[in-house]
Amino acid sequence: MSGQEMHLCAFHQVFRRTALFPPPQQSGMLKRRWYLFIMVALVVRGLYIGIQHHYRPGQDLPGVLSLESGDTKGYLDPVENLIDQGRYEPDYRMPGVAAPYWLFRQFLGQGASRDAMVLLQWLLSAINVYVLALIALRMTGSERIALLVYIAFLISAYSSWFDPIIASDSLSISALILHVHFLQSALDRGSQGRLLLSGSFLAWFVFLRPIGVLLVPLAAALILLRRTTPRPWRSALMLALPFLVLDGVWTARNLSVHGSFSPLTNQGWFPEDFSREIRAHAMHFVQGYGGNYIWWHPGSDIRWYGVWKGGATIDDEGRLAKAPPPYAYVEGYTPADLGALSDRVRSLERGRSSPTDSLAEVVSINARFDELAGLYKERAPFQYHVLSRFRMFKNLVWQNGTESLIIVPFDQLPLWAKVFKLVQVMAYVLSFIIGTIACVMLLWRWRSPPTVLHLWVPFIMAYLVLIFPFALRMCEWRYMAHPFPFALLLAVILLARKGRMSAGHQAAGARTLVNGR
Repeated sequence: MSGQEMHLCAFHQVFRRTALFPPPQQSGMLKRRWYLFIMVALVVRGLYIGIQHHYRPGQDLPGVLSLESGDTKGYLDPVENLIDQGRYEPDYRMPGVAAPYWLFRQFLGQGASRDAMVLLQWLLSAINVYVLALIALRMTGSERIALLVYIAFLISAYSSWFDPIIASDSLSISALILHVHFLQSALDRGSQGRLLLSGSFLAWFVFLRPIGVLLVPLAAALILLRRTTPRPWRSALMLALPFLVLDGVWTARNLSVHGSFSPLTNQGWFPEDFSREIRAHAMHFVQGYGGNYIWWHPGSDIRWYGVWKGGATIDDEGRLAKAPPPYAYVEGYTPADLGALSDRVRSLERGRSSPTDSLAEVVSINARFDELAGLYKERAPFQYHVLSRFRMFKNLVWQNGTESLIIVPFDQLPLWAKVFKLVQVMAYVLSFIIGTIACVMLLWRWRSPPTVLHLWVPFIMAYLVLIFPFALRMCEWRYMAHPFPFALLLAVILLARKGRMSAGHQAAGARTLVNGR
């Protein structure tokens, strides 16, 4: 027996000895009654969809189940144009949502296809309540902890609140959870087929959320470094193969249609029509100093400049939003200059100019925002390159997790809805605070994790929390819905483990978050 094998043998002996809960039998309730757990999740997730429709009535949309976001048409219009005109356009977005919608449109009308999309999102969302519990079971060997994760994720509505909305959020959350589950399952069983399935869900996640593209090579590298299979290179390739094939087809299509190499989106991070709007140029300037650019959120920094959408009366079209902070200024412009630019934007919104004059004014305002952004980048490089990203991080995470949850003033809600929202606030705050502690603990011990899950789950959580504010300076609150299930998972595991230890249960030698060495 080699030294490495002896080390692994000793590790597994300690692993069994220090478990705070005994490992479940294969006939445990979670696995024997899987259909009951999924049925309960279907009912609860369906109830959340019903609550949304109760508080968002009157939308004149095809079908009866779907709701829209500002991005919905960007996902569905290309499919409708492909059916009607034979052209997949506008094709800014990768077809992660369009693909299943196109399949439904082969035999259903627009309304029925939208309803089918909601049913698909609802079904996957419910299944993944159970799947997240299976991930917890594999990480801890404890059915009790797995059941706690199931209950906590079932009660939480933060990520599942996107289930009736035709967009990429619900599907991307489901695809990522399924990828993680089948990755560990494939390694446990030595199954190339399950690796291919895990890679397919990861590829789907990228087609839904292009920012996840870096997870593909990182997942393959994880398999190579862990060497959990006899032929790690073959396993790594099998995991990456679905993305390589699908993205190769998408890239070839874009090269043929546009004559450009576009392996992800076709027009950068934003579509060209958005890039011509004032809000895009104002957003770029506000991002430069780390301001909140969410124009649909009352009181955000960008609304002070007259860029707003929805809820205009709440903050008087942004006039009640806080003025730019001192660090938003550099030599070359003054508070009076920004105030004058804000007045120009509001004047344009009143629509009193002719179409020709309005178009010229838009171009002029955009040029002014670009000029200010250039000045700030040049004369405040540390603020622009470093501090603005930390401010974006705060903008992203400093929330209560209920931005889109029952959009009615809290004091106007019935008692049950107030309790419901407070529970969701608690779930968000505790999941990310405690989950972050667990995430750091696991990543700190990255060299010898008991399973791939002990490394991959916290890494995905950290990646999805950090990538948007630090790499892209973006801070939309819904981005936190993607790492939320993993934060909740880690938080429940840590609380359950530490709770048992503080109650006086012996765990001599336990050094990791779960069943470690």
